[in-house]
Amino acid sequence: MTIASILAIVDGSDSSAGSLRAGLLLGRKFSCRVDFLHIEPDVVTSVPIVGEGMSGAAVEQIMASLQAEADVRSKAARDLFYAQCTERELSRVQPDDDIAPGVFCVSFRQVVGRDSEEVVRRGRLADLIVLARSKQDGDAAGAAAFDAALFECGRPVVLVPADPLEALGDTVAIAWNRTREAALAVHAALPVLRKAGKVVILTARESDESPEPSELARTLGGHGIEAKTWAFSPGTGSIGDALMQEADKAGADLLIMGAYGHSRLRETVLGGATRDVLDHGVIPVMLVH
Repeated sequence: MTIASILAIVDGSDSSAGSLRAGLLLGRKFSCRVDFLHIEPDVVTSVPIVGEGMSGAAVEQIMASLQAEADVRSKAARDLFYAQCTERELSRVQPDDDIAPGVFCVSFRQVVGRDSEEVVRRGRLADLIVLARSKQDGDAAGAAAFDAALFECGRPVVLVPADPLEALGDTVAIAWNRTREAALAVHAALPVLRKAGKVVILTARESDESPEPSELARTLGGHGIEAKTWAFSPGTGSIGDALMQEADKAGADLLIMGAYGHSRLRETVLGGATRDVLDHGVIPVMLVH
């Protein structure tokens, strides 16, 4: 089990630098290809339904404004990608090129369509999907891309801060509570854990029946992964906030956790701990649903 291909979403916003940097860090770590994807919205289908009183000229003006904004973002995404390729002397390939295993290289693909549909189409064929947290509140396109990646692709998703990282996956924390979701996350993260210099298992002591982190440590040992156990009391606050605080104390630059709940687009919400980590987390999080 390894990571041979990574899909990183670059939307042309201020957060693109975060996802691009994370994609490069992981691509170099796993000596694999990283496909950067920019999705330009189709302005014809993205114009909201208008009232009968709106003139054709007004609709055209709205479409022109949306297209101009899309063009600016597309140029920003391309310029950022090619600047990084030049600065870091990266091996660049075409998105559909066949690449030998174990070769670190990058590609850039720009498509026109809906974020959710394109992320699903490309993401299901990747081993890992990388997105950055948006700096803008109410970023509908970013929310749609994240929901599609997490709930529809069946692949691990790494959500990173908008600002570029210095390290990713060197010290990894695992949020462990012995649930199905946590077990799936740990299994999917095995390639990441094998590459880590330090692995810490975080377990909240909420009752006498709380899981023993030593059980997971023994299992990981069978995979050649040495892990330290770290039990903590979450107190009366949010379990998600407590997890992030403990991960920070452990010096983690990546938190592995299962994602609980369902897509926001289905009018339901993620579990409380997952939502807290997504909304307030300051370190990268690898999620599996």
